[in-house]
Amino acid sequence: MKRPSAVKVHVPGVLARLKERIRGREQKLVRGGWQMPLLLLVYPRGAGAVASELEHAYAHALPASGSEVRGLYGDLWRALPALIVVQLRERNPCGCLGHHHPPGTESRLARRLASELGHPVAEIDLAYESIRAWQPEPLASLAAEEAAGRLEPLRLRAALLAVLLHEMEHLAFPERSESEILHRSRTFYRRAMSELVGKELGKDYGIA
Repeated sequence: MKRPSAVKVHVPGVLARLKERIRGREQKLVRGGWQMPLLLLVYPRGAGAVASELEHAYAHALPASGSEVRGLYGDLWRALPALIVVQLRERNPCGCLGHHHPPGTESRLARRLASELGHPVAEIDLAYESIRAWQPEPLASLAAEEAAGRLEPLRLRAALLAVLLHEMEHLAFPERSESEILHRSRTFYRRAMSELVGKELGKDYGIA
């Protein structure tokens, strides 16, 4: 999100890259629902919990969601390649929640996979700690103790999906404006939260 006006790839700062090199990185292949691309999650060692959260959100929560949630992106899957590399970072130096990497700017890993598989491979990066802190709208009108406890994992799940789908839409439809894509991802977040809170907590989700 916060799509830059010029086409460029935001790479982590020197300190962040050094920390990742020391810690090492792991990979996880995630299969979604019918027609959904495979995701290859690449994440720092020690960030397995957030990778698992994204895996659950993409592979289980999204396919199981109602038509009002899934239907917002009904035209997306056929416009994407079969595999997307998702680089998980704690934060981006620019402060953005995520980026889509335009063709020709992918990482060495994505380019190597495309060459080996003989098919296009797209790439996205997500700043998971920034997404965790992101508040796209005021907290729902639930009790304060819910917001501090059981609500937070649901909010992270919805936020990870909203940013992932936002960047996927940029990849699939580069001609669409940022305002149009942002409006859809905000609507998705609101509807996903309403559904998740209703299913998991048995409560109504509304703006305070």
